Amino acid sequence: MTRVYYATNRELSLRRGMPSFGNGFHHDSPHNLRFGWADVEPRNEDDYVVRSVDVAEDPTLPSFDPSTVPAGTVIGSKGTFEMMRAEMEQGPCDIVCLIHGYASDFRTALARVAEISNDYATTQRSLIGFVFSWPANGRVLPWIDYYSDRDDAKASGFAIARAFQLLTAFLESLDRDKYCRQSIHLVAHSMGNWALGNALDDILQAYNGRPPRLFDQVFLMAADADNDVLEDGKRLARLPDICKGVNVYFSRDDRALMISDVTKFNPDRLGATGPRRRDNLDRKVSLVDCRYVDTPPDRASEETGKDWDLSVHQYYRLRREVIQDVQQVLHGAAPRDVTGRRYLEDDRSFQIIPFDKRFNSG
Repeated sequence: MTRVYYATNRELSLRRGMPSFGNGFHHDSPHNLRFGWADVEPRNEDDYVVRSVDVAEDPTLPSFDPSTVPAGTVIGSKGTFEMMRAEMEQGPCDIVCLIHGYASDFRTALARVAEISNDYATTQRSLIGFVFSWPANGRVLPWIDYYSDRDDAKASGFAIARAFQLLTAFLESLDRDKYCRQSIHLVAHSMGNWALGNALDDILQAYNGRPPRLFDQVFLMAADADNDVLEDGKRLARLPDICKGVNVYFSRDDRALMISDVTKFNPDRLGATGPRRRDNLDRKVSLVDCRYVDTPPDRASEETGKDWDLSVHQYYRLRREVIQDVQQVLHGAAPRDVTGRRYLEDDRSFQIIPFDKRFNSG
């Protein structure tokens, strides 16, 4: 069983008697957050089932009375973060935070972060999964759902920024003897990059343009965002300010992003082409071309029966070559020291080589 943690601005509901969160915003405001944890069971390589969901008490509710709360009750963000800190004390362990993409309901978000926290971990260092789940509606079709999710992702930016501030405040409140000296990483997948861009605007404003460097490595996976988004004056231009490294994984064959280009009238996507310009990127930004490792190997697509093979959009969790690449980055390898890559001088990017192409018989 894998324990994961979450923050969400979704509406709280019940599903078969278990707390869950629906596809709408918190009943008060898109800015309101709830925190908690869940236990997720891995049944096979990419099949994870949510077995239980717990919700931390909300101290902002008018009905909340701390004098009547039983001892040991987990309260709000502080209680949730304290659970994570205590778990990190048990051994070498980092945190991997996920901002999921469109068409992901709450339970799918929990399953995804459980999956990558297991797969990205190594024998040297385990990972604790934390997901920010914004109210994507869990459906790929019809196309109106794409626009709905895009609006919801944009409206969730402030809530993601609040989660960033709450986590930063929690870390700053710790006594020095409770510092674990371990790292927090961020993975934004697909439309989660659009949500992240909107969150970064609010983070910069909250810290008067000088945000703390909360994350070690940030991974922009199959980003459904404009391919100029890292340029000066654009939404993610200041992303390097809050981390040590930015890693952009992209594939020109990503069918989901082709759909975004053609049917949504969007400009070229970052997750398809990489950044539009290479000459003025921040030195912290590393580009990783996944065009030869973007198809799930040796099994039917999880999107079988649909009009497009959208599983290509999921290489960040379905291809072992990509997973091993991420593991090395998380372990501290410099971009040129990651094995299984080759450098493309003319494109100023690294390209992941498929396993079967890495060794020559001669």
